Amino acid sequence: MRMRIPHVPQPDLPEVPPPAEGTAIAAPFAALATLRRRIAADLPQGIFVLAYDPERFAAGETLLAAADRTALTPGFLAAAQTLLPGIGTIFPVLAREAAVLAQGLAQGPRLAGPLVQGFLGDAPGDLEALADEMGLRPESLVFLTREIVATVLRSETARLTALADDALWRKNHCPVCGSAPDLGLLKEQPEPSEFLIAKAGRLMLHCSLCGHQWRFPRLVCPSCGEGEHDKLDLFVPEGRERERIHACSTCRQYLVVTNRVDVDAAFDADAAPAALAHLDAAAQERGYAPICATAWNQFGEETGL
Repeated sequence: MRMRIPHVPQPDLPEVPPPAEGTAIAAPFAALATLRRRIAADLPQGIFVLAYDPERFAAGETLLAAADRTALTPGFLAAAQTLLPGIGTIFPVLAREAAVLAQGLAQGPRLAGPLVQGFLGDAPGDLEALADEMGLRPESLVFLTREIVATVLRSETARLTALADDALWRKNHCPVCGSAPDLGLLKEQPEPSEFLIAKAGRLMLHCSLCGHQWRFPRLVCPSCGEGEHDKLDLFVPEGRERERIHACSTCRQYLVVTNRVDVDAAFDADAAPAALAHLDAAAQERGYAPICATAWNQFGEETGL
């Protein structure tokens, strides 16, 4: 049985408490999130010089769309020095490849530029060629590069967030870096609006790369923009009503969401998505695909972790 989003949630998934292996998935990613924040806090601030234009922003141009990507290179090299050994400890299966990349960057700092350009420029072929040259698996190099870039961007996000005006941005990708969301959060709703249901909270999307959170209409698919209520489904696990799956029957994609309304406990939005991997499994069993592919929601596929 499924339930439409506009109604009050009732349990309609089989009971899916986090499986035993769920802790094994969540724990290392929680440690990685903590390590990223610690390293980001020590990186130089203000690496991007932005010519912010509210009109272009409102039209859909992200804050970093026109930024000089080479500005990330010094931070990339600095973050890699600590992050790569840490990743090798957290994910032993990546220890050798993290060490190889760390050595390559130490011996040839110019490697940082092509890695940044290949990743942010969405040129997988470039990263595959570099991986082959270094004797690394392409998926491992992508993961390691992504984590380094994410660390550098997190050092800038707090400053850039002030420019990311929610009143101007209602897009399905991050207003800061343009990446897809890996988590939705329902938060307190101070004022009713045409987009939100007053007592149900406002929906915030969490960026999978830089960690920024931005407001998004509750009753719209964050993948394809579908707004017909009878095509938007909400699944809630038995006994875990604060966890939910927002799914779309039009594009057949889903987003894992957690309800934080009336909850004062500390919450780590960077670590939470991996801890909800059991919801990813439930959604994919029903034929939905994740809006954002991550290392923890590619079941049955080789991720290198």
